[in-house]
Order: sequence, then C-alpha cells, then structure tokens
Amino acid sequence: MFVILFISFILSWLVVRQYQKVSRLPPGPISLPLIGNLPQILYYLWSTGSVVSTLDLFRKRYGNIFTLWVGPLPHVSIADYETAHEVFVKNANKYADKFHAPLFQEIKKDRGVLSTNGDHWQEMRRFALQTFRNMGVGKDVMELKIIKELNARCADIDNAAVNGVTTTQASEFFDLTVGSIINNILVGKRFDKDTKREFLKIKNALDSAFELFTPFDMTVPMWVLKTFFNKRYSNLMTLNDETTGFVAKEADSRYTQMKSGQYSIDENNIQDYTDAFLLKIQKDGENKDFNIESLKTMIIDLWITGQETTTTTLISGFNQLLLHPDVMEKARAELMKITGNGSRPLSLSDRPKTTYLNAMIAEVQRHASILNINFWRINHEPTYMGGHMVDSGTFVTAQLSALHINETVFENPEKFDPERYIRDESLLQKVIPFGVGKRACLGESLARSELYLIFGNLLLRYNFKPHGKLSTEEVMPYSFAKRPCKLEMQFVKI
Repeated sequence: MFVILFISFILSWLVVRQYQKVSRLPPGPISLPLIGNLPQILYYLWSTGSVVSTLDLFRKRYGNIFTLWVGPLPHVSIADYETAHEVFVKNANKYADKFHAPLFQEIKKDRGVLSTNGDHWQEMRRFALQTFRNMGVGKDVMELKIIKELNARCADIDNAAVNGVTTTQASEFFDLTVGSIINNILVGKRFDKDTKREFLKIKNALDSAFELFTPFDMTVPMWVLKTFFNKRYSNLMTLNDETTGFVAKEADSRYTQMKSGQYSIDENNIQDYTDAFLLKIQKDGENKDFNIESLKTMIIDLWITGQETTTTTLISGFNQLLLHPDVMEKARAELMKITGNGSRPLSLSDRPKTTYLNAMIAEVQRHASILNINFWRINHEPTYMGGHMVDSGTFVTAQLSALHINETVFENPEKFDPERYIRDESLLQKVIPFGVGKRACLGESLARSELYLIFGNLLLRYNFKPHGKLSTEEVMPYSFAKRPCKLEMQFVKI
C-alpha cells in the first residue's frame, strides 16, 4: 500500500510540476512529465512525412509561436518574421548564446564559431568578419575572385561540350565552384585538376554523413552515443578528422614553417584568412583563442558552412528553374537587356536594376530553406515573446523552415512564384535563410554575392535542360538539414 501511495504521490507531483511549467510558456500540444511531446512528435513525423510538415502542422494548430517539449526540455519555435525580428534583432544581446549539441561539443572542444558561446565565440566571429572585410568580401575584389572561378569552371564545361552541349552532375559543378571560392579565401588555393578528385571524395563522404545525421544525433548525450551507437560515433569522428586534415593541411604546413622561421607573413600583403590568423599569432603569440587548433577549427567551420549552404541553394535553384522554364527565360531576358545582350558579365553593381533576378533568388532561397530545424538559442530570463510568457532556461529559435511556408506571410507557399516579391516588396526582408540576430551566418555577404553572380552569369552564358527526371521531393525529410536532390542537367551554350 505504501509503495502505491508513494508512486501516486510522485506521479501527481510530476503532473502538477509539469502543468506549472507549461503555464509559463506559449501554447503547444499536451505534454507529459519526463517524456514531454515525444509521442506526438514521433507520430506526426510518421503521418506527415517530414520534419517541416510536422512543424507546420503545430504552427497551424497553436499559432506562430508554439512550444514543444523534447523530453523534459521545452523548445519554443517562432514561425513569423515580426516576432523573430523583435526577439532576435531588437534584443540581440539576450539571445547570443546557442544550445550546442553534445556531439558538436565533443568534436569542437569549445573552439571555433559553430559550437561555442561567450568570449571565445565573440572574438572568433569579430576576427573573421574583420578579416573578410579587409579581404574585400562583398566588394569588387571579391567579385573578381568569384567571376574568375566561375570562368574556370565554365571553361571545363565548354571543353567537354559535344555540339555545344555538356551534360554534368549539378552537384559536382557547384561543389567545385563554391568550394574553390571558399578555399581560396581561407587558404589561398583553388581546386584544380590535381586536387579536385580528393576534394570531391571528401565532399561525397560529408554528404553521406549529413544524410545520416538526424535530430537524434543533436540531442542524445555522448555516453549514449558512445555506448550504444559506438560505430556511428566512430564514423562521425573519423570523418571529422579526415575533413579537417584535408581543408586545414595548408594552414598546418604554414604554421610549422612559421614556427621554424621558414615562413613569415607580410601584414601589408595578406592573401587569405590563414595568413591573417597566423599574423595574429606571429605578432602576439599563442593564447587560448589564437592557436593552431583554433585556426583549424575555424577553417573547417567556415569551410563547411560556406560550402554546404550555397551549393545546396544553387542545386535547388536550378532544379526549380528546370521545372519552371518560363522563370528562367524571364530572368535571362532581364539580364540580356541590362548587359547589352550579354556583351559583358553581370556585376554586383547591377543589383538595383535586376528586379526579377533578385526576386527569383529570394524565391529559390525560400524554397531551399536549408535547415529543417534551426539552431536553438538559450533564453536566460523570463520574458514575453509575441504576447506569450517564456520562462528562463527555455530553448528558443526562429523556425525558418516553418516561417518560409507560412501561408499568412507567403500566399500559396508551395508555389514557386518570384512575382510575389514584385507585387509586395516587403516580402523580400521576410525571407531570412541566413538567420537573424547575432548568430546569423557570418558568411552572408559572400553567399549573397556568390548566388547573384553565379545564377546571373550562368543564365547569360547557357540555356539549361534537364537530363533525366526532375523532382522537388525531399531527399532526407527527417534530417536536421535539407539535402539537394540528384540533378543531372545539360549546359547548352548560348
């Protein structure tokens, strides 16, 4: 009898405690003590078929700001632009700290910008932004580098053409183009015929890992992963070591030479991010922030984020253009008019005049919306969001995947319609693929320049046709991020 009473008391206490916690949060499905909403989440993932459709279902039921309990932890999702802007931009300093998956913490060891908070994160972000600014990211000098790399890839396409037509995998073309641009910025080297095969091998391994990587990996404690999923853990760690070794090989070599006196950096002739970082070490000595391990971690952080998101957006975008050839023709007609019938390349200075191309890229980014689940920020104090109380200790995020298909913001969200931004220019600012606030992507300026110049100049040079079946079906609907579909297409010289 005593045991039954004790168990009843514990259960009653847990239920009351859960009710008290729920009352200090935005609405959401009924949650249970300890397991939260896991049964509902798993059921709707199965019944709707994807992470994004599950989040959209909860948004429609509970409003643009809703709470889901993942086990005993509450997660508040914001799915409208105004609330997201109010929380993460107007109160940016309050939400600078990000929740980091235990696996990321194990890999990064409190280094870099992806999986750190506090002083180290601020120092690494500030240094990277300043270095990119000094290197001309977003300016004419960076435009020249992007165009130079695009020219090199187009030369490969033209050399392989048969009767003016080249058939190729979109992933290989864009991986090499974007990969060479970011690699040039980080370590001063592009991928040529001698190195591109090694790069593509590493990139394919990364793609396989991303396809396996799920929300489970982002939440499970490390002891569980090591004990019950040791092979999965070992594979992920090995892949990280191999990728870091590949992308940071040049930095490692320069560091060793610098320590032995065989390499010295001229502060008046900084060529890449690695030189800027090593110059800092050369002048001030190594410390907890600036050391070779931090440099290698920053290179892999910047390389993966700079490579993956832009490449995925380009592949998704050309898939949409092949499905909507009228959009492609309308964008090309605008570009031909502005560039004197293609007599010169498209430049970043043309942006104010390319209304339709700007709208097309915005619609591509809305549909691509890379992250199925956005990274969580930590709410450190009780506050109101969108009229709802949010208790301290809660995880909060702007759920971009749900925001970008919110029909109260984007009418007929499933439709690919660049014209929507011409009818209503205010919609442009509501497409936020790079995130909002202090944790927004620090490579946003570079990515925007790449997308504009690559989309625009490719449309000036080629007509594009599909080679095989086209589809907009998600490749990995249960993953934390979208994966691009396999797209083979033909480059037809204009």
